[in-house]
Amino acid sequence: MKRITLLLLAILSVTYVFGQQYSIKGLILNQRKEPMAFMYVGLMKQDSIPVQQMLTDTLGRFAIKAEKGQYRLLMKQFGKECLSREVVLNKDLDLGLIEIKEETTLQGVTVASRKKLVEQRVDRLVFNVENAVMPTGGTALDALKATPGVRVQQENISIVGKGEVLVMIDDRLQRMSQEDLATFLKTIPADNIKSIEVITAPPAQYDAEGNSGLINIKLKRAKANTWDATIGTTYNQRTYASGSVQGLFNYNHSRLALQVSVNKGKEKLLTTSDGQIFYTHEQWNQQVKNKSQSDVLSTGLGIDYKISDKWSTGVKYLGSFTDKNFSNQPFTSRIGQDNTSYIASDVNGANKPAMNAVNWHHAIALDSMDRKVTIDFDYFSYQKKDFRLYSGNELDQHKGVIPGSYFAATNSNINKIHNLSGKADISLPYKWANVNVGAKASYTNTNNDLVVYDLQTGGPVLNTGQSNVFNYKEYNEAIYFSAGKKINNYWETQVGLRIEATQTKGYSLNLNQTNANDYIKLFPTAYITYEPDANNTFSFNYSRRIRRPDFDYLNPFVIRTSPYFYSEGNPFLKPSYIDNLELSYVKNQNWVNSVYYSRVTDFGQALSIVDSVTNVTRQTPMNYANTYQIGFSTYYNFNKLSWWNSATGFNVNYQHVTSKTGIIQSTDGYNGYCYTNNDFTLNSSKTVFLGINYALQLPGRYQIFQISTLHILDVSMKFLLANKKFSVTLTGEDLLNAQRPLISYYSNGIKNTVRSYGDSRGFRVALSYKLGKNIKTFKQRAFGNEEERSRAN
Repeated sequence: MKRITLLLLAILSVTYVFGQQYSIKGLILNQRKEPMAFMYVGLMKQDSIPVQQMLTDTLGRFAIKAEKGQYRLLMKQFGKECLSREVVLNKDLDLGLIEIKEETTLQGVTVASRKKLVEQRVDRLVFNVENAVMPTGGTALDALKATPGVRVQQENISIVGKGEVLVMIDDRLQRMSQEDLATFLKTIPADNIKSIEVITAPPAQYDAEGNSGLINIKLKRAKANTWDATIGTTYNQRTYASGSVQGLFNYNHSRLALQVSVNKGKEKLLTTSDGQIFYTHEQWNQQVKNKSQSDVLSTGLGIDYKISDKWSTGVKYLGSFTDKNFSNQPFTSRIGQDNTSYIASDVNGANKPAMNAVNWHHAIALDSMDRKVTIDFDYFSYQKKDFRLYSGNELDQHKGVIPGSYFAATNSNINKIHNLSGKADISLPYKWANVNVGAKASYTNTNNDLVVYDLQTGGPVLNTGQSNVFNYKEYNEAIYFSAGKKINNYWETQVGLRIEATQTKGYSLNLNQTNANDYIKLFPTAYITYEPDANNTFSFNYSRRIRRPDFDYLNPFVIRTSPYFYSEGNPFLKPSYIDNLELSYVKNQNWVNSVYYSRVTDFGQALSIVDSVTNVTRQTPMNYANTYQIGFSTYYNFNKLSWWNSATGFNVNYQHVTSKTGIIQSTDGYNGYCYTNNDFTLNSSKTVFLGINYALQLPGRYQIFQISTLHILDVSMKFLLANKKFSVTLTGEDLLNAQRPLISYYSNGIKNTVRSYGDSRGFRVALSYKLGKNIKTFKQRAFGNEEERSRAN
């Protein structure tokens, strides 16, 4: 921390070394005295080359900075010049109110400023959820399913062709297992989400954590000088009925912005799994039907306040609480050459994950030239209580109980995670480059307390060999630097370097064993963009990433669910390192093509290790391979028609796995995935909408797994009533009932297959009512509240 403090002081000192710049600002109104949002403002040299350019904000305000000199101030609307004025910049200028005669109708302005459903940027794809039909009334997980280029399969989230990724909420990383993350995302209503960013090449200011990129979910915020509220309810019918109610309130006026949200619901599911293990002398078939019921509650509170023209601060809280109960009866058939026997089990369990996250944010303008510092302090608390009771018997060929085969035990675990972090980012726009520097420090403390009782004798007997207390501590310190430069009208580049130091210590009470790591790694990033004209863009980027093991993976606990299956963690698991290269071509901001290459060193994942002698399956995470893949992806965003918006894409790649253990074999193969997401506006008054999303997973290989064909078809209708304040959305999910892929792999030379179904087919009805009001004022003429509205870190 001492080193980082000295570094921050050094960084702050350089902000005043470079040349003086001046600002010019103003407020643009139309003839009706209304602010003109998203209007082009440019500051030109005498040779008409733009020095700086921007769009006005939602209040019609602009602020541009440049070095001392003579310029031409140009304003345009829809490509038409509205004002041209010579200005001499030798001090800060405030032009006050500027009235522009608006030629187009208000309807034209609204259409022009409306965000696209899909936006392609240099390093990310932005899916504007608030403009989409399909996610309405669903959860954040449903919104991810509708996001182009994102695949959600068995509640595992990945970028198409790039594997599993980490998820952020408002730029804050959510480090938890895929199962816990899916549970958390189900507590966030999709109607509370503004956009989802699919970041395939995160710049240096982002944490280096994440396989091949990040997904950032941006929650809604109130527009300036408005208040609004939304109340709604959702009914889901799958195998069983589920439902939820939600509310959202936003207020943003003068110096204060406030947001409150709450979501309460119940979900009941019936999931199935059929698995086979092909031993040399017999075949095991296991069937599992799992019934689960979850009560969910999520809450959110955000308060932002502008202390002065140069300093704004805010506090944000996000809470998620789930109470889940489940039961299943696994039934295994052992089919041998001479006879058949069975294993019958009964499992009941519950878990209660609770998450609390608090962020304290500061944005400080260092001067009038958009040099600024943002400071964040974060606290994250996660607690999960698990309980599982299982019992069963082995049965003979006539399904009679085999004497002495009874097994039973209880597993209970309390998992607590606490994380504290602080970071500072400094933005330094200079003539020679736009520079960003920053630092971050983070501390995570994880505690697990597993208690196992054997029940074979009829009474509980503490199993001291499996019960354990495990503590894991992780410290992470990081500094970064990035610089971007528009070299000329055609070329633009950005380079960055992030340095992360990590210290970990894991202690097992049962084993009386401590495992420690201490390492420093470099994570460079580089981007080069060539834009020969306004319709074509070529870009190349490189990034190095790290994927640290999930906290559960490092826990050495042994959790047994039958005499023939148990799982355990691996405290020796190492992080994986990923190198990504991508070459992209974008045509008219609508057609995006890329060729990519990704190499993973020490790939880590949970493996099911089959013992052909004992017939026992042991599931444990291992760094079992080095892998690489090369692929091609393309998608086209069709938005030529006002009534139809479509994002259609295809991805194909080749993967090679070089095994580092004898448990699995080296392998390779291809896989392909195509999708089309379509939103239709069915009437001229824009009150009836249709959404049709279809995806096809072609048979192919992912890592060591061979995956069969998978179809996804979702259809949604949305109706706006009562002057567009009341909405009714009807959604049919997985209408083909075809999300049942067959997955096969080999472990110790023994073939395993599994076909699972997540109760994905269903029908959803969502009702919501919106109310709100503009708070008209033109007294706040000072510019500089972008930090509160965008919270860009």
